[in-house]
Amino acid sequence: MLRTSLRSVRGAGGRSFAAAASRQWQLGVAAPARVTVKRFFADKKTPEPAVIPPSETRTAAASQAPPPTSQVRVEASQIQPENVPLTPPAAPAAPPKKKKGFFRRLRNYILTMTFLGALAFGGGVWYSRINDSFHDFFTAYVPYGEQAVLYLEEMDFRKRFPRIAQREASSNPRDSDASVRIPAQSGASWRVADTEPPVKRESSAVKTEGAKQAAKAKAPPKEYPAPEVKQPAPAKKPTASPKAKASQVAAPAPAAAPAAAAFTPPEVDEPSRWPPASPIDPLAVNDANEPVVQDLVKLLNDIITVVNADGANARYGPTIGKAKQAAEQLGGKIREMKKVAQDEAAVTVKEQIDKLETHAADLISRIEGHMTAQESRWREEFEAEMARAQEIFDARLKTMTEREREVAEAKMQNRLLEQALELQRQFKEEVKQRVETEREGRLGQLESLSTAVSELDQLTSSLDEVVDVTKKTQQLNVAVDAVRASLEASSTGPAAPPRPFIRELAALKEIARGDDVVDAAIASIHPSAYQRGIPSTAELIDRFRRVATEVRKAALLPNDAGVASHASSYVLSKVLFTKQPGPAAEAGGDDVESVLTRAQTYLEQGELDAAAREVNGLKGWAKTLSRDWLAEVRKVLEVRQALDVIQTEARLRILKVE
Repeated sequence: MLRTSLRSVRGAGGRSFAAAASRQWQLGVAAPARVTVKRFFADKKTPEPAVIPPSETRTAAASQAPPPTSQVRVEASQIQPENVPLTPPAAPAAPPKKKKGFFRRLRNYILTMTFLGALAFGGGVWYSRINDSFHDFFTAYVPYGEQAVLYLEEMDFRKRFPRIAQREASSNPRDSDASVRIPAQSGASWRVADTEPPVKRESSAVKTEGAKQAAKAKAPPKEYPAPEVKQPAPAKKPTASPKAKASQVAAPAPAAAPAAAAFTPPEVDEPSRWPPASPIDPLAVNDANEPVVQDLVKLLNDIITVVNADGANARYGPTIGKAKQAAEQLGGKIREMKKVAQDEAAVTVKEQIDKLETHAADLISRIEGHMTAQESRWREEFEAEMARAQEIFDARLKTMTEREREVAEAKMQNRLLEQALELQRQFKEEVKQRVETEREGRLGQLESLSTAVSELDQLTSSLDEVVDVTKKTQQLNVAVDAVRASLEASSTGPAAPPRPFIRELAALKEIARGDDVVDAAIASIHPSAYQRGIPSTAELIDRFRRVATEVRKAALLPNDAGVASHASSYVLSKVLFTKQPGPAAEAGGDDVESVLTRAQTYLEQGELDAAAREVNGLKGWAKTLSRDWLAEVRKVLEVRQALDVIQTEARLRILKVE
């Protein structure tokens, strides 16, 4: 609410004094603006709609036009043909554009690619100085990228520290291949130091040279272990917050100290020599979070590294120690200044927050009062508008009610007229209908008589159809009985051969002409059955007994039996006991004797179908010997089944007619 209510204010110079979106209020420590402007909270004002002024008509609609001031001559206004200007010539056509040559396009392409490549390379060098990840990628994969970045960093270093750069340029480079020469008289002397000014020692060195050589020849020099060189301890990282850790710069690792040569103490006749001084430890300032302190620490560590590399740590040690103390004091002062500035900023921010809260509370109270007044005003306007709308609604409702009542009365009158007309029409139709009924009474009786006669005709025709169907069914039953009688007559004579029943079956087919069921039943009978006849039940039983005797002889034969097997089976069949028909035999197993006993029982009971199933279950030689008997039984069963189907079809015909 506060951000939307603040309006942008510009001073006389055209500079905007409105704060940014992320910082609405300026702190006391910020730089003062050109013109001091006091800010106020602005209420949201609704813009007034623009009012279009009505069009003004300065002359009346019926007023006449003013007369012309001068007489116009039409003849003089006409242009003579010779005064007509000539048609200007057509503009020349634009020359066709020349196509650019191949070399020109190649030159433009090369220049464009060169410019884009240089621009991309320069942008990569600039961005590699900002982003460390991109710096590693750019220096590793881009040709000459590392040299360009190093050159820019060196130029930046020379610009920031010109004195160190001039000192490095004036002094001889330390990493050159030229050997360093040390004067012969340099270093410490073997004599006790005195207050007198130093004197040249060339003469003493010459005199004692012979004595030194003699002493060395007499006694071998005693070797002493070289003093241990203390390695600089790594700088301890100060414990700081995560934000301080992110900004803290680690102290550079000290340069690898050269391997200290084995120190040999001087002889009695040699000048005094002191062991080399230990290298200077790098500087590590606690809480070095400020960029200035970090740069100073880095600079001092670089100087310490150079001094350690030159071996001048004994000469510059005290000076560098003082510099370390000064750097630590500087870091402490900066921390104190930063703490004081933070405290002052916190106090200022707290004051500004208190002011902001006060202004916000004042603004909220004024807005609430304005909203309350506006709400009461709107409520009064709403109540007045509702009263006016209620009056308008009541007037409209009254008008609509009267109109609806008039319309309803008019509709009621129309309906009454329509009902009166409908009653008159119905009365006329009823009178006409009664007259027609009285006049056509006898004609109606004649029509009823004709209807009864037609119904009698239909009944007679249906009875004729029933008689025909009954007659055909009776003929079909007679033909079936004739076939059965023929079969029974052939089986009554003793030792009589089977009698064919072709004529009876042909008569049956002729009677049932067009019946698909009867034709299918007759077609299912094997031709040899009605051409040669079928055996009777007694013949089948007698033949089964003879077949059973032969089957018992071969009951013990395997499938691949030889002559010896046949002989042994014949002999053993004489020894086997024959099962008698009864419940025990019917509940027996699947051996040949049990199957034959059950089949004989079924034959004696007249169940040819069950006996055939039992014999059909035999295997091996037993089934082979009983194959002819099974064929005869199947023929008898097929004929009986066909006759049963035909007789059932005849009964179904009678049921359909009923």
